Amino acid sequence: MPDTATVHPLTPDRFPDLEALFATGGEARDCWCMYWRVTPKGWDAGSGETRRAAFRDRVAAGPPPGLLAYRGAEAVGWVQVTPRAEVPRFNRARSAKPSPPDADLNSVWALSCFYLRKDARRRGLMTVLAREACAFAARHGAAAVEAAPITPRRPLMWGEGYVGIASALERAGFLVVETRTDLRSLMRWVP
Repeated sequence: MPDTATVHPLTPDRFPDLEALFATGGEARDCWCMYWRVTPKGWDAGSGETRRAAFRDRVAAGPPPGLLAYRGAEAVGWVQVTPRAEVPRFNRARSAKPSPPDADLNSVWALSCFYLRKDARRRGLMTVLAREACAFAARHGAAAVEAAPITPRRPLMWGEGYVGIASALERAGFLVVETRTDLRSLMRWVP
């Protein structure tokens, strides 16, 4: 599957493809990759519909906030990759906060969210998306890309892999910067 996947930036004309992808699973349907972008209070005040509208507006404003992977004409995977400055909640999370703390939040990018359609999982697509996201970030001036993936100790449950899987990111060239919890590490890719 990964060798047949094509990857494209999420532009306004591709937003319906993201909507169709997110409709395939409950994990992404209410989040719309807004969790890391808003305050906890803003998150609690929102809904799936308000988040979808806010993310649609973000996509329309550009530049693309991530990449879609396709199998034929259908989107089967998504990764959000943006400068850290765009995801303030990610920067405050214990597992994801910058190291060093005074890192340039515009030149260090965050690979903060993945969503893979159920039938596209366990086929290497996350690694493909991570590699493509790093290349995309580098083309747009990123000095590094960071992620705070999970290292599963048991089968994943309801959406836990949205932060990325450490082994998939290692295959994409990420290295551990710092272990933050038993399950989470800050990882970095440098061009």
